[in-house]
Amino acid sequence: MLRITPIYGSSQSANVRQPNSGSEDDNPSEWLSSPVPSCTLVEYAGTKLLLNAGWDESLPLSTFTSRNKKSDTAAKATTTPSVVPEELPDVDAILITDSTLSSLGGLPLYFAASKYDKRGRTPRCSTQTNNNNPPFLATYPTVKMGQMTLYDHHASLSLDGSHPGYTLEDVDAVFSKDSFITLKYSQTLYLPLDEEGDGVNNKSRKQTKKKLLSITPQLSGHVVGGCYYVLQRLADDTSVILAPTYHHAKEKHLAGCTLHKFGLNADALVTMPGGPRGLLGKLYQPPQQHQNIRGGITIQYNKGKPILSPPMGNRSEAEFIESIMATLRRDGNVLLPVDASGRVLELLLILDRHWERQRLSGAYNLCWVGAMAYNTIEFARSQLEWMAEPLGAQFDSQRGHPYALKSVRICSSVAELEGVISASNGNPTVVLASGTSLDHGPARDLLLKWGENPDNLILLTDSTRCVPRGDVWFGHDGENAEKGAKEERRQEEKETDEDGKLAGTAIAASDVSAYTTASQLLYQWCLAKAGGEEMADEVAIDVNVPHRAALAGAELKEFLADEEAERVKIQAEAEKKAMMQEIEEAKGRLRLGEDDTAGLKSSGAADGASKGTGCSAVTRPKKKSRFDQNLFIKFSKPVHMTFDVREEAVGIGQPDSVAKYGIGESVGRSNIVEDDYGISVKAESFVDIVTGVDPSKFAGGSGRIGEEVMRRGLGFGADGRPITASGPGRTGDGEHANVDGMEEDLGINDKMLEVADLSNGKGIIKGRNGRPPIKVSTAPRRLEVLAEISYIPLEGRVDARAARQSVRALQPRHLVVIGGPKSNAKLLTDALQITGASNAMTIGGGDAETFVPHDGETVQLTVGHAAYSCRLVDTPHMSQTEKDAMEESGKEVEPVEPYEAKIGECTVSLVDFVATGKKWAVDGSVVLAPRLQKSSMNQSSLMLSTREVLLTDLRAEVTALGMKAEYAALSGHSQLIVNGKIYVRKDNTTGKLDIEGPLCEDFYNVRSVVTGQFVTLTT
Repeated sequence: MLRITPIYGSSQSANVRQPNSGSEDDNPSEWLSSPVPSCTLVEYAGTKLLLNAGWDESLPLSTFTSRNKKSDTAAKATTTPSVVPEELPDVDAILITDSTLSSLGGLPLYFAASKYDKRGRTPRCSTQTNNNNPPFLATYPTVKMGQMTLYDHHASLSLDGSHPGYTLEDVDAVFSKDSFITLKYSQTLYLPLDEEGDGVNNKSRKQTKKKLLSITPQLSGHVVGGCYYVLQRLADDTSVILAPTYHHAKEKHLAGCTLHKFGLNADALVTMPGGPRGLLGKLYQPPQQHQNIRGGITIQYNKGKPILSPPMGNRSEAEFIESIMATLRRDGNVLLPVDASGRVLELLLILDRHWERQRLSGAYNLCWVGAMAYNTIEFARSQLEWMAEPLGAQFDSQRGHPYALKSVRICSSVAELEGVISASNGNPTVVLASGTSLDHGPARDLLLKWGENPDNLILLTDSTRCVPRGDVWFGHDGENAEKGAKEERRQEEKETDEDGKLAGTAIAASDVSAYTTASQLLYQWCLAKAGGEEMADEVAIDVNVPHRAALAGAELKEFLADEEAERVKIQAEAEKKAMMQEIEEAKGRLRLGEDDTAGLKSSGAADGASKGTGCSAVTRPKKKSRFDQNLFIKFSKPVHMTFDVREEAVGIGQPDSVAKYGIGESVGRSNIVEDDYGISVKAESFVDIVTGVDPSKFAGGSGRIGEEVMRRGLGFGADGRPITASGPGRTGDGEHANVDGMEEDLGINDKMLEVADLSNGKGIIKGRNGRPPIKVSTAPRRLEVLAEISYIPLEGRVDARAARQSVRALQPRHLVVIGGPKSNAKLLTDALQITGASNAMTIGGGDAETFVPHDGETVQLTVGHAAYSCRLVDTPHMSQTEKDAMEESGKEVEPVEPYEAKIGECTVSLVDFVATGKKWAVDGSVVLAPRLQKSSMNQSSLMLSTREVLLTDLRAEVTALGMKAEYAALSGHSQLIVNGKIYVRKDNTTGKLDIEGPLCEDFYNVRSVVTGQFVTLTT
């Protein structure tokens, strides 16, 4: 039994509130993204699995931010819709398909150690076996790129003063080496996993469990490391395919999906409908498929054809390059909102190759801006084996690394980008900026700077983040709407951003759009395409503009109280550390006292002379050696006089004075801590190799730079040096005040300290140099965009048409559609030829079913094969009467030899048999015997084929024989006309082939070609 339960993200959620919508058949036309964050429970073969745990702006984040509140009543005050669960069920493993937020954005929210969980689950650890999180299964690029995606998402939100719902420590805990089990393509993992148990003498040993299910990832395209999973039950070899997102076409950096190779004739296929939703999805459909458009939108069709053609790889790339070059030639800038580590790799290759081929680096700038851009490209350069073969061949042939990106300037912030543009004398620039939703990140900042210039271009290539704003969509901001509006009106004249004035005009909290900025822009573009008109010169959108204000009132009191509590905590930790240091020093002295006797015995004649003179000085104790030095003396050579070697060592991170004394003498002469391995290491004395900053100067000397933000490159350039607004890689010359006596003037500018303060998600910058604490937040503003807006689909996923063709080619016995709107889900169900009012469908003479479940609705599927071990004997089966008659006549029973035919790797026969009711003594197989009398089968022969016979394949073979063939697709059937007189018809429902025509040589040749596609079996 297979059970599929969408936890959230299904296309038919009964709990999703659709604003301005009275219909539940489809989502609003403004919602343009079909893929949504999803999480699906799969119960199969006695195991429980979760398929993805996604999260992005379309889901309310207040579910998790309320958990961290100190008061339980405050947590209960936030109403959480049932579509957003507070906890996920206990499972055996979690399958992650790719590195996008839609697949793994919820991992740090649900499975981090700091999150409230009544089950007490913690991240997996090799030294702990109880209350661990389930293992996460993914490919290696998915783990690394997914980590970069979450880092970038955290930076985009926290630098705007928002709380992402998780900390950077949560990401590190979730992506630890013990949490993820990395798999390669076609590598099989068996469940349940073996557990660590207590062995003899406290040695751990694995407790082997009986394996029930095998899991194999296969290449799915879309992003590097993306995969779909093949689940196979070991009992009967039934297979279930979990393929939510895939892409068949080959791209610059990725090969095509292998779903048609490993997913044929599966017992069940769990997938998502392809293509966008809303108004954008309707532009790809012919007019007869949608007559009533919500909102009174009228689509002007051209001769009954769709407005937009299905995306094609080469055509989309050519249009992509032409749009960019047209803008650059008019001295405009191009803004490309991209993700952090996914589809951006494809766009970088396309643009870099064009820049190199046309030698455009001297005239136009090509930049990539993102908090984790430098880290992402380093990971990409080490993952060529996961990408397309031509990239690996280029590297192996020593033609250079494909991701050297000689024409691309990598920047970590908009300030560094401005320095690059200034250094090039203001040349037109193409910027791939992180922040696909345009609500946060560098892409939003560049939209505010470039949106008012009509010569600029805002080019959207991905509609996956054109989704509703979760907190607005679900009404989570209603309780603070009035308070926020009053606060905004009171401080509207005082609030300033980095440029000194907020962009746009103020709007009321009730008038804020429920959709992301990218969704608003793309929707306006779709409206213009639907009406057959050019876009208006000005497009009004709602943008979250960052602003800063001095902290005051209750927030200031709370902040000061928290700072005082943190100071007391740091002081207590310092005192505890000092006490532990004194304890270690005392232990060192005790160890020296134990070694006094051994040191005196080994002192030799020099010590004896000292004692003879009556000197009261105590000799330096020698550290006890674990080795017998006599073992290393070669007795074949003369033994020379040996001297005691004075043991000296320099402790890692210790003062230089340690080198003047040995390990024994160092203790007691300076503040040096000794452990079992010698002089201990002071980690806080190291210089961070990523940032080049001494981490001991931050976070109270704990060795962490503001929640480890600086360790991940935030606020630093590609060269690893801190950046300022004056230019890339330059350190500011401003003053730096000490904070609690912990920060010193080391050339660290205020910008870097602000990044460290904002990384905790509180949105407060600590007061320095006499300045009060500053509150950083975003204010909704109405912005008039004058720049050109365009959309070219380069999402790297199947559209609705390709998904429908894939389902028809795969021919699964059961189809489960999750995610996407109802209209797109119907396209997949239509691909399996729905008959009647129920969901029963006929495919090649068999029955198949399709399901589109709601959130929380469980679909139960009966999958499996009635497979038994059988043994066929050649002696015909006879009743007792027949045996007696045979003995009286004196005849012997002749064995039956069935006709055998070879099909692929198998040998098949058509036999009319009967079960004898006996079992083979050796292995218990059921014994089958052929019938003695004439076969009762209705047909004396049977034609078999290993695959579906396509008329297009027949046309190629007929053409090879020198005959002309024309293919035509008609209603209910398709046909092939050979030489204008021979007709080969195929019924679309049953797949039956008919050959009609005059009896001539051409007829027999065509019939021979058709029958050659089958193997004929006779009884």
